[in-house]
Amino acid sequence: MKTLMVMDPRMCTECMDCINACQKEHGTSRAKKSSTVPVFCLQCHPDKALCARICPTGAIKEKNGALYVDEDICILCRLCMVACPVGMMVIDNDRKSMQKCTLCMDSDCIIPACVEACKDNVLKVFSIEELEELKNDVSYADILNEVMRDYQKKK
Repeated sequence: MKTLMVMDPRMCTECMDCINACQKEHGTSRAKKSSTVPVFCLQCHPDKALCARICPTGAIKEKNGALYVDEDICILCRLCMVACPVGMMVIDNDRKSMQKCTLCMDSDCIIPACVEACKDNVLKVFSIEELEELKNDVSYADILNEVMRDYQKKK
């Protein structure tokens, strides 16, 4: 099931709890702080993700709708870092591998650590199916139609 994280940047207080929770869970934060709010992986469609397409060893693989880095195959060439449109590939020096957000699907978390840590409740996780259902809600319809059009273009 394809899952996306949605953030309301207007409500973010820039507390860094999400980034700190990610670092605590994974050893290296897979999210970054921009000049104002945190930036997260776009969770690109596995067939279209530039990070996976450029990887010379095929270390970026899909599992359960999310992309992850196979640490045994990653050679730290950093091409994925250059290719990512939002710069969300990070180096994990301890593991000697690139890392990316998997929405904590590679951990024991039921909810992504960043979402659970967000005291301002600005981070939400949705499946594509849930977003389709929200289209019927008039207050969200225009915004979701635009988002889904953009997502479908990336497929």
